[in-house]
Amino acid sequence: MNIPTQTLRVVFAASAFASSVILVLFVRGRAEWTTAFWLQLVAASLALCAGVCFVAFRKGGMRLDGVPWWPFVGLFLRQLALVYAASAIVIAALALAIIYAITRSGPNALALAVLAGLWLSLWLAPGVASLTIWRRLRRTTVGDTLQS
Repeated sequence: MNIPTQTLRVVFAASAFASSVILVLFVRGRAEWTTAFWLQLVAASLALCAGVCFVAFRKGGMRLDGVPWWPFVGLFLRQLALVYAASAIVIAALALAIIYAITRSGPNALALAVLAGLWLSLWLAPGVASLTIWRRLRRTTVGDTLQS
């Protein structure tokens, strides 16, 4: 039994939408939270997500054909863990540098940076893992198996 062809697209789109909501909230977070604000947030996030998905999905991108379930799940979970760890470290390092430059308080900056890295990676990692898995699967030939 093979995995559905749109699986990576769904995971990528959900991750892209969550990341775009966080980005729009970061940019417009200090605005008054009215109904108009939330509608604009959803509209801007959907537009940003649609643009990213259009680029990622053009010419049949991120489509799976004839990929068995269990090797795919193992490969995807391994890649997801690696991407999550790497993105958490990178985001935490960037956040630490920025927060420390602003606050000049090491312990507070470190705590906020680790929290930011762990939390933002939850939303970003599935999309990046989907993209890297698709690129890896695309490179394999028809006779190859899904082994890393």
